[in-house]
Amino acid sequence: MRKYLYKLAFAAIISYAGSAGAQSFPDVATAGTDIVVTASRSGSALEELPLSVSTASEEQIGQQLRQNRNILSALEAVVPGLNIQDSEDRGACLTRIRGRGVSFQLNGVPVNEDLRQGSCTGPFTINPFALEKIEVVRGGTALYGAGSPGGIINVITRRGRTEALSVDVTAQTSFNTKHKTATGTTDLYAGAGQRSGIADYYVAASHTDGGRARDAVGDPLLSSGYEAVDVLGSFGLTLPDASELRLVTTFHNENVGRQFYPSGALIPATRIARVVEVAAHPQVDQGLDRNLTATLSYTNPDMLGHAVSVSAFYQNQVIRQRDNFFAAASGDDFFASNRRNDRFGFRSAAVRDYRLGDGASLKISYGFDYTRNALYRFVVDAAANQAVIGVISPEIVLRTFAPFAQGELTLGSVTLTGGARHEWYRGEITDRSYSPTLGDAGVPGRIGTSKLTLLNVGAVYRVTDAIQLYAGFSQGAELSQLGRAARRIRNPATLTPEPATSDQYEVGIRATHGALRFNAAAYYSTSDSAALLQADPVCAGITPICPLIPLRSPQRFHGIEADLAVKLDPRLQLSGVFTLQRGKVFDEGTGRYINYATDVVVPLRVTARADWTPTERLGFGVQISHYGASSFFTPAQAGAGLVDTDATTLTSASARYAIGPVELYIAADNLLNESYVSPNNQAAGSGSFAYYRGAGRRMTLGMAARF
Repeated sequence: MRKYLYKLAFAAIISYAGSAGAQSFPDVATAGTDIVVTASRSGSALEELPLSVSTASEEQIGQQLRQNRNILSALEAVVPGLNIQDSEDRGACLTRIRGRGVSFQLNGVPVNEDLRQGSCTGPFTINPFALEKIEVVRGGTALYGAGSPGGIINVITRRGRTEALSVDVTAQTSFNTKHKTATGTTDLYAGAGQRSGIADYYVAASHTDGGRARDAVGDPLLSSGYEAVDVLGSFGLTLPDASELRLVTTFHNENVGRQFYPSGALIPATRIARVVEVAAHPQVDQGLDRNLTATLSYTNPDMLGHAVSVSAFYQNQVIRQRDNFFAAASGDDFFASNRRNDRFGFRSAAVRDYRLGDGASLKISYGFDYTRNALYRFVVDAAANQAVIGVISPEIVLRTFAPFAQGELTLGSVTLTGGARHEWYRGEITDRSYSPTLGDAGVPGRIGTSKLTLLNVGAVYRVTDAIQLYAGFSQGAELSQLGRAARRIRNPATLTPEPATSDQYEVGIRATHGALRFNAAAYYSTSDSAALLQADPVCAGITPICPLIPLRSPQRFHGIEADLAVKLDPRLQLSGVFTLQRGKVFDEGTGRYINYATDVVVPLRVTARADWTPTERLGFGVQISHYGASSFFTPAQAGAGLVDTDATTLTSASARYAIGPVELYIAADNLLNESYVSPNNQAAGSGSFAYYRGAGRRMTLGMAARF
């Protein structure tokens, strides 16, 4: 604990000594009024879009990070529609919007594992203190094609915006109050940016020392220590005719440390899994998660009568897993795998406006996208120069070619939209590390071809300048775990990338008036053959945990979402989100639809927050999140292992004090140190799995400065 305080004090002294000027933060109530770049390829404002979009501002993100550094848990508190997050399992593939998977993007670069979900660490491949805002499209979007059936989460990093040099520094540490040793997570972040003449830049670097998590009574939770370094660079150049060239690149390098892992036993008289510290893998120093992204974009507001935007992107992620899958009955179980995911491509859009007279206008946008996505994952002998000894996924390459066209017709107070996107898929299994002696290897060769067309239509009615009603239909799609399906395949041509489509309908209302912002939406989505996973029935009863293989089943989801922010007076601001979801999946065993549990849908989630600034320097925040109990299942279904969950209410609080440009703060997550099991883990704990308690109270001490 002492070393973390020393780090904070040192950073605060340096920041304060060189500072000048006043710190300023954006108003939460104005969030979402700008153009939302992720939701539209035409540059339309949010008020003109027939779909649900949320924008988390830099200030909102900062408020949440002081309580919980997990960026997904931070989003859950400010964006409706997200399912309940597991704040400790950073690599789990659990995030859904409206019950369906999402596309994570970093400055528009997709960082999902679309070909084989396994270690979904994409959201954590940038230090969250480098973020300027996060845009969330809630619901499937035909504009981006397969990979985003539930929506898009696009995290956008900072850029230079001021004529004077701007420097910002954050130093923050948090720890479990019941058991401080080795639970601390400390961030040191520094960035600088400026806009001068035709050029702007922003560069930043950070170091994170991540500790392991414990629950409210001090017992270990499933988690790993880690050490991460992040680098960000954003460079822009304004060219003649108001065109712009911009390069944004990020680099993340994370070394994984000691693990807490389930022992295979339960804590006496409970269904809580006993978690213990396991022996480190002999080659734990090889373990890493490294991610590089780069985006080069060009925009021109008037090229042959069109507003043109073109961007090329690249992502490279390397994960070296060095784990110990310990079990009390058999002891240490060391496992090593190497995985690499490369993706590059480009997106383009041309937009033209036509004035039709008498308040009527037409906006046409069209373009062409291309992506090449390659992924492999091999089991290796880490002690023998990482020799390949098994195949989790052979290297599979998928190329996507996609033209699209979209129209927006405005007639007075009504805007009608509609468009289509068509995608072609081509790919192959390569011969990288192929050996017929490896029983799990997939035979190299071209896979089958496929294509897909996605449609969208919608309407927006502006009741007043401050109120819009909207309704829309959009088709989403997701790929069906090609990397898993390619394992052991003997004839690659029989593997066809047929995306699973879904039809999604929604109606909603948006209102912005002065210091008030309100959004509400109701939705329904259905799919005939969603891309899901199931345990391989071949190994049932043979091994404790069976490999997951692709499954196609019909799904249905519906729900209600809302968020509200209002400034009652200059010193008091209230905000909150509301989510209520239901979902069903067709069960072939019973021949009927059965309800999803709370690990997929949210029965009821209400988060309310109050921020009070009694003086210019002093501020307080209180946040309460309530997860309602579920009652989805009949007694017969409960007897078969389906689990209804109990209600949970958690409280967080924070206080801050400004000294010139430096802001000192203290915060507590799970303030009352409640011992609980998260509703998503209660549901996931059915069958042969056990429950894990949620994290205990974490105190955060920190400093942020901008000068």
